[in-house]
Amino acid sequence: MHHRQRRTLSVPGTRAPQQSHTLGLTLLVSVRAMDAVVRSVFFPPRHSDSPSDTTRQDRRRTLAARLDAFVFWAASARIMWCFFYEPQRLPRSYNTWIMKLANIDPRILGALRALREGRWSYISGLSDPVDLGSSLSRDLGYPSAWGDPARLPSHGGPSANATWEKLGVTNRMGLGGLPCELIHGGIAGGSCTGNAVIRGTLAFAEAMLIYVPVHVLPILLTKPHKLTKVSNLLQTLFSAVRSASFLSSFVSSIWISVCLTRTVLLARMMPWISHDFWDGPYGCAFLGTLVCGSTIWIEQGKRRGEMALYVLPRAIRACLPETLLASRRRIMLLERLVFATSLATLLTAYTHKPEALRGLSRWALSFVMNGPNAGFWKKKRQDHSASSTLNMSPSHSHQSTDDV
Repeated sequence: MHHRQRRTLSVPGTRAPQQSHTLGLTLLVSVRAMDAVVRSVFFPPRHSDSPSDTTRQDRRRTLAARLDAFVFWAASARIMWCFFYEPQRLPRSYNTWIMKLANIDPRILGALRALREGRWSYISGLSDPVDLGSSLSRDLGYPSAWGDPARLPSHGGPSANATWEKLGVTNRMGLGGLPCELIHGGIAGGSCTGNAVIRGTLAFAEAMLIYVPVHVLPILLTKPHKLTKVSNLLQTLFSAVRSASFLSSFVSSIWISVCLTRTVLLARMMPWISHDFWDGPYGCAFLGTLVCGSTIWIEQGKRRGEMALYVLPRAIRACLPETLLASRRRIMLLERLVFATSLATLLTAYTHKPEALRGLSRWALSFVMNGPNAGFWKKKRQDHSASSTLNMSPSHSHQSTDDV
């Protein structure tokens, strides 16, 4: 039996645009190159020991530290904004990691995005999808009416209390919007303080699984003997705890900002403002994105710069126009130009001004350019050779001489 083959016609313009798979690498290299240029031009090292030069150098270090913190703050604010409202602008793996760390129900994010797009409103009682909040309320063990914007008060004040009494909500008097029990996702019930503490603790545990290898592995690869000393081991663990505390504070600060905005402080002070605003794109989530980046000051000074250089490429990616990313030919040409220029800048800086490089840039270029002769590997081999020479016994040397 012969089967007729069906031909599929490809219509131009119907295929979904494919985004560049190398854009992340290009942005990473370009950000590192910009950092090298800024450090070589505005923060060059000074070798003079005069008091005036020392004071000037201290001021520049302080300015550089503040600049690193500002870059991280701005980049993290943009990233978290996109996580809440435009997740398609972030890499899928990055969205998944933030979702896991934040431990937030996807329906809460759906409600935030629906509010921004006008598909959810307390004032008009609109919800699209219809059961977006109701299904969340039922799954958490509460009445479905708690998640229905048509049944919830849109404003605070005394007029909202009658509605809450009918719904059986006891801890939201004088306020409107979704009850805290739903926003918290079943964690700590309606306690905003308990929710922030528990989420911060869970984030700390997750962060320790990340930062212990981050702090220990470089030492194991370069100077493993340092971990044999108790003082060095404790210092490494303290650095990991400090980094985990930063990430934990990053997460909990967002939840604290959300609760302060819509429940504890601002919405209670101004009950005449609708919760379409407090829960909208310029309300609680917006304040959380602005506050979370300030926790970078918990981190060590050197790691602040590395963290800023880590998040900045993703923030730049989130700011690029979608029309540019959809044009594969244009983005590829632009990528090649940016990548070539950035790599040339990094190689030039490594050759002529290596002090302008820091962290990953210096380590990677040293390994690429020198290979086994890179500073840390060469020193490790020299230490190993020296120890082998010292351990050679005199009797063995004498025996070898007699054999000759």
